[in-house]
Amino acid sequence: MSKTISNSKKRKTRSDKFPLTLHPTGQYCKKIKGKLYYFGTDKREALQRYLEDAIFLHSGKGQRRNITNGNVSIKTLCNLYLDHQNSRVQAEELTIRHYTDQVKSLRRFVRFLGQHCTVNTITALDLQNYKRKLQKSYNSANRINLHIAIMKSMFHWSKKNEVLEAIPNIDVVSKVKVIRKEKPTFTVQQIRKLLKDSEPQMKAMILLGLNCGFGNTDCSQLLWKNIDFKKYRVHYPRGKTGINRDLVLWPETVKAIKTLPRTNERVFNTPTGKPLVRMIETIDKADNIKYTNNDSVGKEFSKLIKKLDLKMEKGVGFYTLRRTAATLTARSGDPFAVQRLLGHADLKMATMYVQDVSEQTDRAINNTRKIIIQDGSSPLVDASSGRDE
Repeated sequence: MSKTISNSKKRKTRSDKFPLTLHPTGQYCKKIKGKLYYFGTDKREALQRYLEDAIFLHSGKGQRRNITNGNVSIKTLCNLYLDHQNSRVQAEELTIRHYTDQVKSLRRFVRFLGQHCTVNTITALDLQNYKRKLQKSYNSANRINLHIAIMKSMFHWSKKNEVLEAIPNIDVVSKVKVIRKEKPTFTVQQIRKLLKDSEPQMKAMILLGLNCGFGNTDCSQLLWKNIDFKKYRVHYPRGKTGINRDLVLWPETVKAIKTLPRTNERVFNTPTGKPLVRMIETIDKADNIKYTNNDSVGKEFSKLIKKLDLKMEKGVGFYTLRRTAATLTARSGDPFAVQRLLGHADLKMATMYVQDVSEQTDRAINNTRKIIIQDGSSPLVDASSGRDE
């Protein structure tokens, strides 16, 4: 019982993941190396003052200089960077999920180098060995590249913000080449089976996945105000890119959504009224914050696949609906339609979601032949133009 009370007190004094603690005197403070430092009464200004001074306080220098010579531990630098990123989470400039990835990745980087390793002793060979370590630990090129990108971002940030005068030669570490493999999509028969046997809420989400290319988080965060039931449209900016998606809704999608109860501002909820996808925060015995991603959309969809005994490849889940939607939309022949559907900033990213469009490619190739040969032998649709008169 006393342990529960102790953890509860710790949770309250963290001020909602804010790196500073509100002192009874009204000032924001932080205990560093056994000494309490105060940063003022204004929350925003206190955070900025702490971020400016933190690297020197954590390194035991006790005062701020304009630029450090790199004689600071990699652990201190990582903590400073993560404090900055945490402030971005609070300002809703960064997702908790990506912040969690950064915490895990930089902890791994510190363990590899040793927490007492100073920045000015990191060599090109150290960074290359770190990459080789990642390659041995992960089979996924994307996961390896994420770790490399996070490490590079930290050093770029420290140089740009004049935290470090010079940074290690991070250019010696390049990203791993990603070999693109065709990923599975759902067949029409499988889709019909999923829709037929799903509960009302899951059915509505499946239709949104196919109709609008919505993923797990898209469904979880969708609000009633985003839907125009009169015009059969959804107006919904994509969280990752900020690009607005103004998409038409199928009559079947609208009908499925209308069957759901309006318990709060969100369209989809857990039985207790909480978001279907959310980060759960816990604090361990060392007073470290740990985030766990709780995805009820993915869990319930996996149960549905298992219940229907659909023989799917490993890794198939609710997000596969988004990939399926992109692939079917691509068969229209309009790549920009795929980009708008997925809410991507450029075409290159949109093409990563499109899988087998060989039929469309064959049609395009044969239509080109028909324009040139003109013998009427092509079994496919006519080209719209190109005949010499």
